[in-house]
Amino acid sequence: MGVLAKRAGLRWRRSMEDLEEMAELQDELLDAAAQLVRPGGLLVYSTCTTEPEENERRVEAFLARHDGFAVESADGHVPDEMVSDAGFLATFPHRHRMDGAFAARLRRDEA
Repeated sequence: MGVLAKRAGLRWRRSMEDLEEMAELQDELLDAAAQLVRPGGLLVYSTCTTEPEENERRVEAFLARHDGFAVESADGHVPDEMVSDAGFLATFPHRHRMDGAFAARLRRDEA
């Protein structure tokens, strides 16, 4: 959904069911990836969408299922204007003159 500025026709081919399916798939992918992160390691969850259902809400759901992970701010890793108040990378076509995107740094506890 983050490329709608370039592919406007795409918006008419998407439905709420598509969004729900993507959220389920993203949860499955995050859960599988979490099993591979060593203690103290970093999992980066990144999407090319601006939809909260696929971004912040997926991170919230992930953290509810995996109490050994915490959000680590993207501050210092990307330009300041692209860091949300919650510490995520968030780009918007109308604001940053680029595709919409999201990323969250999820650090696993050392123990």
